[in-house]
Amino acid sequence: MPKIDVNKLDDEKKLKIIKKAIEKHGLSYVSRQLEINRSTLNRYINGKIQTIPNEVVEKCTELLTIEELSDIIYGLRTVEIDPTIAFSVIIKAIRDESFRNFFINLIWQYLGDYLKSVSNSYIVSKEDLDLFEKFVKNNKAKRTANMHLQNIRRITADLGYELTSERIKEYILDLQSKNVNKARHYATTLKLFIKEIVKSRNPILSRELYDSFKIPKTKTLYRPPILTLDSLKQIFQNINDLGAKTLFLLLVETGLRVGEVMNLRVDQIDLDHRIIKLMKENETKRAYISFLHEKTAKLLRETYLPYHDEFVRKYENSVRKLAAANPNQGIDIENWKAKLFPFREDILRTKIENEMRKILGSTFRLYDLRSFFASYMLKRGANPMIVDFLQGRASPKDFRILQNHYFVISEIELQQNYDKYAPKLL
Repeated sequence: MPKIDVNKLDDEKKLKIIKKAIEKHGLSYVSRQLEINRSTLNRYINGKIQTIPNEVVEKCTELLTIEELSDIIYGLRTVEIDPTIAFSVIIKAIRDESFRNFFINLIWQYLGDYLKSVSNSYIVSKEDLDLFEKFVKNNKAKRTANMHLQNIRRITADLGYELTSERIKEYILDLQSKNVNKARHYATTLKLFIKEIVKSRNPILSRELYDSFKIPKTKTLYRPPILTLDSLKQIFQNINDLGAKTLFLLLVETGLRVGEVMNLRVDQIDLDHRIIKLMKENETKRAYISFLHEKTAKLLRETYLPYHDEFVRKYENSVRKLAAANPNQGIDIENWKAKLFPFREDILRTKIENEMRKILGSTFRLYDLRSFFASYMLKRGANPMIVDFLQGRASPKDFRILQNHYFVISEIELQQNYDKYAPKLL
């Protein structure tokens, strides 16, 4: 199959393709590949034969790379690309079949592996939830249907309405560590949702999501890897992407769940008092407040937030166009702008994991940083109850009982304990 539609090329570009093939492979080789004699090929080059058959040019395109064809047809040059230019390229690809074939070939040749690695996120829409509600009500007993609906609302809210393999796996393991029965029910609902709703929208991704976790049968003991502060510092120092670097920093120094950090808004960070105001509470988790070390707050204020604001400013127009072109996806522009991490989670994870492999020779789950935080603080002498408070491990009911009857502690005292015992990467 030819890489381009030669019917839309003028005679000059057709001739350039033939000359480039001869320059690259030699006259004799090209003559054999085209199944024409050398004298005929020379007459094409010398202009003695004005009209070059399309089938000859098509065969020549197979002897050249996409990059070489680009140089001939479009003029290969490097320029500053802004979102408006990128969006114009997409529009041209939609409207121009010849350019679209060329463009897709080029993308997959140079970015195919990257596209495969990052296309693993599914955004749950209101339409998805409505369709799931209709499905379970029509196919399940009333009690079972109500259970699935209650579960999927809780699951999607906890996951920030974004499904990725890693986030689902960590979510189910977190539930399983506290209540294996609840984890089993939630996993059953999630598999049903993926099978009946996500599969119809994205069959390839649905298989990846479906296979990323198992329905817990018994409470198994998971042993997180032994991590050291020195190795985590090495990983941190080697991460070049500022978004991924900052995410890793907060995960190590707060011990919060990945979803909790990814769902943070900028206005939940009080840099003056070095407080993270999660204010999250549900039936299984309490994640109310956490803190920042002084150097981390300084990095956020002086380096990360300016980078965040510039990123939002640069891509806001593109996101607005994307939202307008896909109204059913429920893209909330203001929510995206307000997020502390307005980036794709899977891309950040990939960049972090790449550095894990370089430093450690293997990877570990980002969720394991939560275990590291707890063990680090306990080994340094922190009160286990304070660690539970900081990580939101106590349920709301247990927290109120402890606070009201057994252990009264102020936010200032919590921060003092955090400053004294929590791990530092900076």
